[in-house]
Amino acid sequence: MFFSRGKNKIQKPYCFADMYKDYIKDKPEGSLYYVTYKEYVEYCSIFYQMIVKAIIDEGYRFKLPWAMGDIFVIKYKTKIGNKQPIDWELTVRDGVRRYNFNDHTKGFSYKFHWTKPYKIKHKFMYRLVLTRDNKRYLAKVIKKKNMDYFER
Repeated sequence: MFFSRGKNKIQKPYCFADMYKDYIKDKPEGSLYYVTYKEYVEYCSIFYQMIVKAIIDEGYRFKLPWAMGDIFVIKYKTKIGNKQPIDWELTVRDGVRRYNFNDHTKGFSYKFHWTKPYKIKHKFMYRLVLTRDNKRYLAKVIKKKNMDYFER
């Protein structure tokens, strides 16, 4: 896989359909563990939602199986400089570029973080992209000030 600017040369993510094929290949149709594709997607979706809620609401550090690292929310101080985020609402309203200094969080930004351990071979081939809904849910919890996370 090639992760650089522009379209990836090879892009074949491992999705629910692939996971279902691997899961169902040794389960006979009358088995207790046999489920349809629709049921499989529903169960996986519920499980992933529970994990994300625990990470965001409780500050849980989710440990991935097979020593693949941890996923958690991290807070970091935003650097003032060239890469300051733009506040598009104020920019459009005033006609002048305005920057977002995150005054409501005292200058801190938050993001999901995945610690990749050193013993994984070809770890550059793995990436974690959370959905927009999960990122919006994190922003909502931060704005309500229900939770505080570890600082980097």
